[in-house]
Amino acid sequence: MSKCFVITGGPGTGKTTIINYLIKENYNCIPEFSRKLISEQLKINGNILPWKNIRKFSEIVAKERKKQIQEINSKEIYFFDRGVLDVYAYMKLQNIDTTSLEKKIGEITYNKKIFITPIWKKIFNSDNERKENIETAKKIENSIINTYNNYGYQIVKVPFGNVKKRVEFILSEIE
Repeated sequence: MSKCFVITGGPGTGKTTIINYLIKENYNCIPEFSRKLISEQLKINGNILPWKNIRKFSEIVAKERKKQIQEINSKEIYFFDRGVLDVYAYMKLQNIDTTSLEKKIGEITYNKKIFITPIWKKIFNSDNERKENIETAKKIENSIINTYNNYGYQIVKVPFGNVKKRVEFILSEIE
């Protein structure tokens, strides 16, 4: 069974905070590529942004996420800040054809246990890279849950709490 665990959820739900905590605790983690791409595009006034060219943005993010999982030592535990199926979920929500992405999904093997950080109004906020409001975030969360369920993954909701408690919960679920 794969030791590659995805931490997913709508925007602004604490995924990156959890990943950063895991990194500090010396766990192998793969950060979210989307924010990096958005930040780079904003610096150069580029067009490969989800609110300008979602199709191209999704292609690049999916390609990078596939590359990330192919380049790791799959015998060790890894935590991913989102997975390839997240791109699929975003594309479905925008009614974009997902045919090209479906092959990539079949080539990826994450652990069947996926951790989702649910929408949490207390910590939700928007910024330069995350422009969604909470209503849109809820739609994204539903699309992500449906996508992972449709591909046979077991969704495990990470309870609300401070980051240490959330990480302890995740670690207790993989041991």
